Amino acid sequence: MMNRRGATGAAALPRFTQQLIWVLAGFVLAVLPHVPDLSPWIVAMASLGVAVRLIIELRDWPLPPKWLRIAIALLVMLGVLATYRTLNGLQAGTAFLVIMGAMKLLETRTTRDLTVVIFVAYFLLFAGFLYHQSLLRLPWMLGTAWLLTVTLMRTHQSAPMAMREAMALTGRMLLQALPLAVALFLFFPRLPGQFWAVPARSGATSGLSDTLSPGDVSELSLSDATAFRVKFDGPLPPPAQRYWRGPVLHDFDGRTWRRSQGFFPAQSITATGPIYNYRITLEPHNRRWVFGLDAVTDWPGERTGLTFDRQLLARAPIAAPASFTLHSSTAYEFVGALPSGIRNIDTRTGDSNPRSKQLALELMAQSGDPAAFVQAVLNKFRDEEYFYTLEPPRLEADSIDDFLFNTRRGFCEHFASAFTFLARAAGIPARVVAGYQGGEFNPMGGYLIVRQSDAHAWSEVWLESRGWVRVDPTAAVAPERIERGMQAALPESEPVPGRLINQYDALVKLRLAWDALNTAWNDSVVEFGAEHQRALLEGLGIEDADWQALGVGLVLALAVFFTLLSAWLGWRFRPRRADPIARSYQQLCQRLARVDLARQLHEGPQDYLRRVAGRRPELAAPLAQISRLYLGLRYGPSAGEAELRRLKILIQRLKV
Repeated sequence: MMNRRGATGAAALPRFTQQLIWVLAGFVLAVLPHVPDLSPWIVAMASLGVAVRLIIELRDWPLPPKWLRIAIALLVMLGVLATYRTLNGLQAGTAFLVIMGAMKLLETRTTRDLTVVIFVAYFLLFAGFLYHQSLLRLPWMLGTAWLLTVTLMRTHQSAPMAMREAMALTGRMLLQALPLAVALFLFFPRLPGQFWAVPARSGATSGLSDTLSPGDVSELSLSDATAFRVKFDGPLPPPAQRYWRGPVLHDFDGRTWRRSQGFFPAQSITATGPIYNYRITLEPHNRRWVFGLDAVTDWPGERTGLTFDRQLLARAPIAAPASFTLHSSTAYEFVGALPSGIRNIDTRTGDSNPRSKQLALELMAQSGDPAAFVQAVLNKFRDEEYFYTLEPPRLEADSIDDFLFNTRRGFCEHFASAFTFLARAAGIPARVVAGYQGGEFNPMGGYLIVRQSDAHAWSEVWLESRGWVRVDPTAAVAPERIERGMQAALPESEPVPGRLINQYDALVKLRLAWDALNTAWNDSVVEFGAEHQRALLEGLGIEDADWQALGVGLVLALAVFFTLLSAWLGWRFRPRRADPIARSYQQLCQRLARVDLARQLHEGPQDYLRRVAGRRPELAAPLAQISRLYLGLRYGPSAGEAELRRLKILIQRLKV
């Protein structure tokens, strides 16, 4: 008795089983990019659903009963709700779609069921671009979309073609659709801001924080991940002036620095040096911080704002790569006096670190004024045995005292924290600034790469004649850190990221080339928005493009595309020209049809001409000659030119 696997035996799988296997493969490929962003139990349940459905199919077991499927679906839905506290949003919605797609597999019986799973895989595949838009993922996404399209086509064919042939056909279809996709990408009206109103992902975090404790920056400096890229319109600032301003920290509890919660009037500056114009592209960090070159003089007011302590903030958390065009000057002076409220918070020291307070009073008494005091502290760091290291020892409760008088080993946050505390203890307003310093120039793209390992902390003090002045005590201990980067400042025994790669020019060039390629992808594709579209249209001669101009451009692009496509299809499927022998026979049939002697569809040449000769005996002799010549030319071993000319002459002379 034949089972549902058919008569082909165990050697060949039945058609539905083959289709299911391809659908399972497409579903798994669509889910894989989401695995790092999903809860582990979601991944485990989805894997279990795929494995169980495959075993059921291969062993010819019955599908789970309906009541069990409903119970499982309800339980996993409650699990998603408990894990993410919602079923809405990017993370929860993706997790819910993954788990429901896996549960749908447990009831797949028909082509319609397979189609539903394929479209779930499509949605999951495209949702991956809401998480990551890196160039590295593009081949995976395109390949999976190709496979899903092939599977969808073969699932709905009555007699499915071979996989290789189906992949070739689908590939041609996707290539034919590419011009339309490019036209829509370039000319479909772009709205300012993010089109997809999805919440920021919790996994996107910045290395820096709005608090600073001993060891925070040194731990961050072990990461070689990119923080942002900067492209200047003109010359770059010297390495010693590449300070990228982030959070400004005012409150100190004896160990940790924090941002102030107060509101104070903004302080303006006057640039005293050259203005740098540049575009900064930040990697997602899920905060509002925009790390401008210190100090920013002009910024996009509709997207960013400046705090009272001149930190640049975006209007919304940066959950996707974002670019800002800024202007900065590295030489500037503050305008006006220091507000009393700011002076009060930036001179607080609390009750901790008594030895450091005493040291500050002694140095101030010896120096006589704030500027000389600053130089005295820097001289102390430079001349005495203080060491710059990524692996400083742990500090006790009075962290400043322990660092200055005992360990004497630290990273930038140790020196910035100690200097700022000493300045405050001497009565000088001071604060800590966290951000980045330096950057690696990529000659292939013409921009700076600032990595998490460039994270830095420095101090600012208020000098009455100049306003807030940057003081970087790290430069006194390890000037190589500021001029040539962290690798030049630390011994080879310390684990500096990227040191192994930098020993080989080929690896350095390869890394820079890949980064330049990724940057071009981000600038040209990922961040292609309203501004880019406006610039493109202006390049095509369309000034001040509005919705109407964009609509015209889109319609023209579509018209050109469909015209070219129609022309190509017309040429591709044009009717083949009949050969001379067939054309001569068709001419004869048309002449006879005009006198009510049309050929019947079932009649061959010999039967047709014999029937005509029976109705028109006077044509019997020439029709017999025509029949012999035509059959000989059509079905004989070779077609001679003399016989073909004679056939044409007989047909032309036939009097019907």
